[in-house]
Amino acid sequence: MAAMNLMTVFGGSCPGTSQNIDKINHIMSVEAGKMGVTGAEVHAAMDTFSGMVDMVNALKGANRIALESLFWAYYCIVAVGKSSQAVQVLLKVYEDWGFSEQECITLLENRTGRKLEDL
Repeated sequence: MAAMNLMTVFGGSCPGTSQNIDKINHIMSVEAGKMGVTGAEVHAAMDTFSGMVDMVNALKGANRIALESLFWAYYCIVAVGKSSQAVQVLLKVYEDWGFSEQECITLLENRTGRKLEDL
């Protein structure tokens, strides 16, 4: 639930246009499906965490491959809002989980098939 709630937090960095909300909802629906959780379960768990730090701490020590997979979803949500500050927050979260900035860049490059400098 912490992973899904973090998506909601990152989604809050985006302008609340209906187009942006639709994109974020789609990303979250796909990820929830992968995790086998429903939207109702995600909403019910919102009060489980006292804030973003609590969510981040809940995922410390989580399966590294799962965190790598989640990076793409988080990045896509942040990209909807085109906020460089939100990208920095995402990188800081992943640093807390033991990922270097270069590892995050490599995750993006592997996912997109392009070097970051080309983007």
